[in-house]
Amino acid sequence: MLPRSGQRGIPLVSVNTPAVSVNVFRIGDRNLVNTVIDSDFQRPLSKYELSSLGGERGVKVWSGELAAATTLNQDVTTAFPVEQALGDLQPGVYVMTAAAKGPGSGDDGSLATQWFIVSDLGLTAFSGNDGIHVFVNSLASTDAVGKAEVRLVARNNEILATRKTDDSGHVLFEAGLARGEGGLSPAMLDG
Repeated sequence: MLPRSGQRGIPLVSVNTPAVSVNVFRIGDRNLVNTVIDSDFQRPLSKYELSSLGGERGVKVWSGELAAATTLNQDVTTAFPVEQALGDLQPGVYVMTAAAKGPGSGDDGSLATQWFIVSDLGLTAFSGNDGIHVFVNSLASTDAVGKAEVRLVARNNEILATRKTDDSGHVLFEAGLARGEGGLSPAMLDG
């Protein structure tokens, strides 16, 4: 999880690799449910899956090469400068992949993959007999965020309901909304 501003970088660990090819994709809100349901979220991606991601679910926002220091047979951590490379980050889910440049880097296996979320808001949800309680807080100050719009999204990407938080950052989605079946079952909160 990264705040929209102030981040320094995402660590990239390499061994005996002077340069790394890096790609960064952004997945929009409307495609996030499909990514989570298809089990792509938070796992390494292959080159084929990355191509599909860029062509169907997301958009490539950066591609380039990152120089890495080398110390023979030692792990070296290099910070990928997110803010410098991507500029003004839009809220959303991002995928960064890295592959060694040079001989022997033509492997079609899994790429080193880092998923990260950019947001100013932290959502916490609890299910109870009376429905789904959601609390929205600022990640910068931890203060409750009033009048924030929160959407309950179904597995089929339908918006089941939209509510605004009260002054204490709380919103309740009634129990009936949590009882949907199949494509209408709740899958995600979006704020």
